[in-house]
Amino acid sequence: MPIKEVAIQIKTHLSETLEDFQSRFFKSPSSNQQDIQNWQECLPEKPPIPSSHSVPIHAGPQEHLNWLVDTIETSIIPQLIDSHPNTESQQQAKQALSESIEHPQKVQELVDLILQDASQAEQRITDYCAAGIPLEEIYLRLISPSARRLGEMWNEDMCSFVDVTIGLWRMKQIMHDLSPVFQEYSRTSQYSPKAMLIPMTGSQHTLGLFMVSEFFRKAGWKVWGELSAQKSEIVAKASNEWFDLIGISVSIQEQFIELNNFIQTLKNASKNPEVGIMVGGPLFIAHPELISQVQADIIGLNAQEAVEAAELLLAKVQGGKPISTDPSN
Repeated sequence: MPIKEVAIQIKTHLSETLEDFQSRFFKSPSSNQQDIQNWQECLPEKPPIPSSHSVPIHAGPQEHLNWLVDTIETSIIPQLIDSHPNTESQQQAKQALSESIEHPQKVQELVDLILQDASQAEQRITDYCAAGIPLEEIYLRLISPSARRLGEMWNEDMCSFVDVTIGLWRMKQIMHDLSPVFQEYSRTSQYSPKAMLIPMTGSQHTLGLFMVSEFFRKAGWKVWGELSAQKSEIVAKASNEWFDLIGISVSIQEQFIELNNFIQTLKNASKNPEVGIMVGGPLFIAHPELISQVQADIIGLNAQEAVEAAELLLAKVQGGKPISTDPSN
């Protein structure tokens, strides 16, 4: 039997079993004070450090039961499904298929479709998904290079600025339409880390920042980002709300001149005195020599690297504490 069918049967069987257990034990007349006392005696004296997938150890039996169901649905079953290609040859074939989509010809084909018919472009991406290529790979290996190719075509006078703007907007709309699929197994809790992801004022194209936001949400982060917010609004937000990370996207040279001063302003105003600062964006991809001049903690040149760098930074800064140390949690 295919593993996906097995996973579905496991989920169905466990759900039915847990519902029966819940109805007979937690909702029965015997669920009295003695039951509660017995439950509490099972709890350790020193609770473990909570994580984004944990429940407070002194929560009641109902909360623990809900957590168990959620863990099965969001962690165990997806891992079973993801491990479906379980032979080395299948894994190699899947990897080769993922790598094939970043070939310049495939990139150009998607760009042409984007400029001609957005529905056909979205269908092409859907076909890649149906062939077994993860959306993460499609975003990083195909959509990101396609966005860069649009910029190259503009520089080479192969398309107009209007074409670039429309093309990037259509790519962003495709990602927005696919977001429910991309975020299918993402979960947040009161312990989830929080990120502010914003463009420098004056940015016209924010496809890359939207992609970064999608990857952070998929990784279990809570994300705030207002693409049209002015600097004063951003500073006020950082001052009034707790953020573990502030990510800033820089598009053009003119924005770079103000970047370090803006970073310092945010650090001084931040409600979190140890807030991490991340920078990225088209400017640093085009001019990596500028990276050494930035007063930031980490650099994120693509969405996946940005998430990995952010989580390493938090682990270093916060040590054994929960990922988010917002005093209000």
